[in-house]
Amino acid sequence: MKIAIDLTPVYDHLTGVERYNICIVQGLIRLHPKDSFILVFKNEVHPEFLNIIKLDNVKHLILKACNKLFFMQYRLMKEMNKIDADYYLFLSFTSPFFFRRKKAISAIFDLTCWDHPETMPAKMKYYYRLTYKASVKHDYKIITCSGFSARRICERYGLKEADVPVIYGGLPPVFLRKQDKEKDHICKKYGIPADYILTLSTVEPRKNIQLLLLAYRELATDGLPDLVLAGRKGWKLDDVLGGMDEEIRKKIHFTDFVDDEDLPGLYANAALFVFPSKYEGFGFPIIEAMSQGTLVLSSDAASLPEVVGTAGVLFKSEDKESLKSKLRYCLSMPAGEKEKMIAGGKMNAERFDWDNEAEKLYLIMKNGEDRHGFGR
Repeated sequence: MKIAIDLTPVYDHLTGVERYNICIVQGLIRLHPKDSFILVFKNEVHPEFLNIIKLDNVKHLILKACNKLFFMQYRLMKEMNKIDADYYLFLSFTSPFFFRRKKAISAIFDLTCWDHPETMPAKMKYYYRLTYKASVKHDYKIITCSGFSARRICERYGLKEADVPVIYGGLPPVFLRKQDKEKDHICKKYGIPADYILTLSTVEPRKNIQLLLLAYRELATDGLPDLVLAGRKGWKLDDVLGGMDEEIRKKIHFTDFVDDEDLPGLYANAALFVFPSKYEGFGFPIIEAMSQGTLVLSSDAASLPEVVGTAGVLFKSEDKESLKSKLRYCLSMPAGEKEKMIAGGKMNAERFDWDNEAEKLYLIMKNGEDRHGFGR
């Protein structure tokens, strides 16, 4: 097979969506050296692919950046249409609105634009609604990253379960390597204490960091460890912080950007990892924390129970009292119970494997007809 792959989104920044794209593509190329791949980048080849593009079965194309909307919906479409491939993969965002190749496969990770439109700018809400509808109508397959998202997509667009196969995420490679970063190094580099509760996210409304801060404010005097927020100090947090006593504010630390090689150590040294998000298509930080032997407390929203399984503790989404209760429970958990849950967390993280998921996607391309009746 000859497979063309859009990797232009990985130039801008790396969130879970872009990492998903990178790792699935690397898996496809590693597992299928007899197939041909055309990788399309924006401005430059991403460092993760500098050695991959040297392979005999891999070619690449670099497109110069321009206005983001024009680039995604016209420039990218124009160049992808020039490529004669058996399949066209869009694994960060859906295919361009007017892309009409029969064998396009697009990823839709969640339906935030429908389920929680209040958490995004209005123009983005309508943009995603339009592009999702076009891809559902025209693309060969829609894939997604959890059973929850698959069910929501089927409900929203009247599809059958078989129309939306689930290709899970996995652990980034840095979490699979032996780590040698000591606790003192991590704490000194990011200016955090030795004993801390950790949360990590791109700070935006649906991540619900405000709820965690409110709960922490009411419990901080009970002797809780300091709270570390890995990531940027985002908008709408100052109002919450402004209502706190100075002594409590001193117990809250913002790391700003964390280097990838430091993430495993940051997780491993935490007394507890808390993920309060109100809506997720998957939830990479949960399995990252579990892989490093850290106890996880997560909201029960959307796909998160599916990812946590029985290997972590859940609280009722958007319920401050539930979060406070479970925080107390996790931090006072008997040693034997905690060790058992941590061991289960490591096993849970191992079930999400990039090569397995890449192979599932490959078999979708290799076998059967699509939902529009187009055969191979």
